[in-house]
Amino acid sequence: MPFINISPHQELYYVLRSPEDAASSGLTFLFVHGLGSSSSFYATVIPALVAAGHQCLAFDMNGSCLTKYSGKDNSIQDHVNDAKALLNALSISSSKVIAVGHSMGGLVAGTLATELGLAGAVLIGAVTPSEAITEAFSQRIKAVEQNGMEPMADSIPTGATGSKSTPTHHAFIRALLLSQTSQGYVGLCRAIATAQPVEYAKARCPALLIAGAEDKVVPLAGLEKIKDRYSASKVKVY
Repeated sequence: MPFINISPHQELYYVLRSPEDAASSGLTFLFVHGLGSSSSFYATVIPALVAAGHQCLAFDMNGSCLTKYSGKDNSIQDHVNDAKALLNALSISSSKVIAVGHSMGGLVAGTLATELGLAGAVLIGAVTPSEAITEAFSQRIKAVEQNGMEPMADSIPTGATGSKSTPTHHAFIRALLLSQTSQGYVGLCRAIATAQPVEYAKARCPALLIAGAEDKVVPLAGLEKIKDRYSASKVKVY
């Protein structure tokens, strides 16, 4: 399996898929998953993008799935730095990168857009730090510390999905959650609970903001706030 050392104490699992056709776009989609998820979250969209001539890179964040928990709780900025180190290790120019982040991953992708000259950013239900978010994830930390991942696997697959989700979707999410260690999951929860607002005014690349009609954590209003703070002229909310 592909692993890469980005520091003496951190090894990341990653997936890199490149088009065989010489008519490649030169773009790389960098996929950042959310809490309790993994690089496999994007497995259904990567093949179509590769077939269209784009390179795709996804990785498991510190403490998620195949990337072992380092033993140190990482902040959102630490995860941003991990993503930068991965791009650097693979010699991928940030100017050719479109960062795609879901939920917690939206915080990472959004921060990358403010710190690097990206080609673009796609934020899917990106978390917006708030007192309510801090309280919600502080409570989740307590629950996992007391009872492990089983309660999360029993509640989140149906509680955090929309009315059109299927039993297959629920089973996939359950499997993702049970692939996490309690320590790694709690570390990511702390990253969300302590996250600072992203300085979207510093972003210069175009962005697509995607909201779920039934998203219980990040409603459309949350993405509208991101749009209002974003400085780039090409920002769309879908």
